[in-house]
Amino acid sequence: MFIQKEDYNFLAYNTIILLDALGCTSEDKKFKDFRKIAYLIDFINDGGDPTKFDQVQLSKIYSRAQIKKKLLHHLLIILKNKNFIGVSVNSTSHTIDLWLKKPEVPESFLDKHIFSTELSNIQSLKSAVHSLRIVTIKTLSDKIFADNNVITWEV
Repeated sequence: MFIQKEDYNFLAYNTIILLDALGCTSEDKKFKDFRKIAYLIDFINDGGDPTKFDQVQLSKIYSRAQIKKKLLHHLLIILKNKNFIGVSVNSTSHTIDLWLKKPEVPESFLDKHIFSTELSNIQSLKSAVHSLRIVTIKTLSDKIFADNNVITWEV
């Protein structure tokens, strides 16, 4: 028994797909603050555009993201040890940034037909939240949740 959206495999493929779709494939184009992924997973799989979710749905996504942050931290260690991602500590913002080591990921895994729904949702998400790769977690949280009347706490 497992909860799909809290499963390491589910989180791993969503993280890899997100990094690839956002072009985060080198340290120069890294995804700033891995914790943002916890908030994005549900949108990647369930519709992309946050404006299409009601307040109750957004509240659930926000709450579940708090659990996913810890899981993602463990997952990053695994993906880094398997050499699928690069990781750096951003001493300015006190965050952990990451990028996909695309040559290390099997080419068949990044098949755009298999993950077409997720990729389409990422494109919708990118349109709704500009600068997704570099936006701060606070700005992301405010834009998606607080601006839609979801009570948030310190991220």
